[in-house]
Amino acid sequence: MSKKVIVIGAGISGLKAASTLYANGITDVKVLEARQRIGGRLRTVTGFNGKQKYDLGASWHHDTLCNELFDEEVELNEGAAPFIFDDDFNVYIDKERGRVDMHPDMRLEFVDREIEKFTDMQYHQRLDVEDMSFFELITKYLFEKKKFLTDDQIRYTPQICRFLELWHGFDWKSLSAKDTYFGHQGRNALVLNFDVLVKRVAKSFPNEWIQLNTSINSITRKGKEVLVTTANGEAHIADYVIVTIPQSVLELSLAADKQIPGRIEFIPPLNKKIIKGLHSIHVGSLGKMIFEFQDATWDANHTKIVTLAQSSDKFAQIVKDATDYDQLVKDLNVLDQQQDENCWKHPFYFINFAQINGTPSFMMLMQEPVTRHIESLNGDQDKIFDYFQPILDKIMSTFGSDSVINGIGKDITKDGNHAILKNILSSSWTSDPYSRGSYTACKPGDDGWDMILAMNEGQDSRIRFAGEHTIMDGAGSVNGAWASGRNEAEYIVNHSL
Repeated sequence: MSKKVIVIGAGISGLKAASTLYANGITDVKVLEARQRIGGRLRTVTGFNGKQKYDLGASWHHDTLCNELFDEEVELNEGAAPFIFDDDFNVYIDKERGRVDMHPDMRLEFVDREIEKFTDMQYHQRLDVEDMSFFELITKYLFEKKKFLTDDQIRYTPQICRFLELWHGFDWKSLSAKDTYFGHQGRNALVLNFDVLVKRVAKSFPNEWIQLNTSINSITRKGKEVLVTTANGEAHIADYVIVTIPQSVLELSLAADKQIPGRIEFIPPLNKKIIKGLHSIHVGSLGKMIFEFQDATWDANHTKIVTLAQSSDKFAQIVKDATDYDQLVKDLNVLDQQQDENCWKHPFYFINFAQINGTPSFMMLMQEPVTRHIESLNGDQDKIFDYFQPILDKIMSTFGSDSVINGIGKDITKDGNHAILKNILSSSWTSDPYSRGSYTACKPGDDGWDMILAMNEGQDSRIRFAGEHTIMDGAGSVNGAWASGRNEAEYIVNHSL
C-alpha cells in the first residue's frame, strides 16, 4: 500500500502497530523513539551475577481468560516469553504481630472480602453515589459496622485492604474508592521476562524502521498530510501518525512551557474532547525494587508477601469511640500525620523469587509517595537499603532467617544465617521524562471513559493514538497497549487516503 505512516514511540503499542502495518502490506513506516532503547514501559534488566533478569516495568499477563496477547503467546511454537501462574495466598506481616494472615482468632480475610462487597454495594449497584477516597470509604465501613468487628479486625483489616495501593500506584488517600476494586477475568501469569516479547514483536517488521534517540518537537496537520518535526531538526511527512506516548507525557502538550523534555506541540492544539479526557483521569506511580541476595536463607514456601502499614490500638479505640463519621475521618487523619515518615507507614508487596525459580531475590512493588522518594535517590543503594532494612529484617525473622547484612560491593559471602544483600535495582518511572509515572489510575471523581472515547476518535482522521490509556479492555496493562497498537494500525489499513 502507498500509505506513509509515522509511529511515535517504540513501546509495545508502537511496536505492535508497526508489526500490523507491515503484515498488511504497508512498507513506508518510521518508528521514532525518544529513548535509546525499545520497549517503553516494558524494561528488563540484568542482576548482579549477570544471569538473572528482572522486569522493572510490567511483569504480568493479566486477566488470562480474555487476554488476546496471552492467547497468542500460548499458541507460539517458539519465541514466546516464559510465564508461570504465581498462584498463592498473600502472607500479611505486621510490624508488631508478625504474620496475621489466616489467623484463627482475627479472621481478617473475611472482613476484607466484606469490605470489597461493601464497596460494590456503594458504587456498582447505585449510580447516584459521590466518589470519595479509598481511605474515606474504609473509614465509612468501620464507622457503620464497628459493632460487628473485634478490636483486631478494626486495627488490621484496613491495612490489609491497602494492598490495593500496590495495584494502582496511589496511597489510599489519593485513590478513588469507586475504582479501587475490579473483577479479575482469570488468573494472572508472571512473565519471565517481557524482553522476549518485545524482541519478538520488533523482529516482525524491518529493523531499519526504528529510529532511536529521536524525541518529537511538533505534530502538525497540513491538509491531507501530517508533518512531524524532531528535536534533532528532522522533518517527516506522513499520511498518518500513531502517537503512542504515555498519557502523562501527552498532558505536557497542554503546558505553556515549550521547553519541557518530552513535550510535543500539536498544531492545531489537541481537540476539546482530548483535553477533557486528560483532565478526567490521572497517572499512578507504581514503582519496583529488586533485592538480590547471596543465598536464600529464608523459608521459600510462599510466593507473595505483603508488609502492612503500621497500626495501633489507638486507631481501634478512636474508631470504637466515634459518634460522627466526618469527625472520625479528621481524627484518623490527625493520627496518621503524627506517625513519622518511614517504611512502616506504607504497605509493600513482595514477590519471592526463591519460591518461583530458586533465585535468592525479592521483587517489591511500591506506590506514590514512596515511589517518587525512592526513585529520586538515583539508585543510591545504601540509602535505599537504609530505608527498607526494617521491613526486610522483619520478613527474614518471620521466615526463619537472621537479619539482613548489607554486602553490596563487599566481600561477604556467609555470616551465620544472615541474609547477605548483594544488589538493589530500582525503577525510575517518575524521573524518566518519557514516562513520568507508570500507568493510568483513578483519583476520587475520575472517569476514564472520557479519555478512552477521545483517544479512540483521535485528534482527527490522520493523527491517531494508542497505548494502555486509550483502550477499555486491558486498560493499564500490556495486553491493552498491544491491542491498541494493533487496532490503530488496522484503522489505517482500512481507511483510504
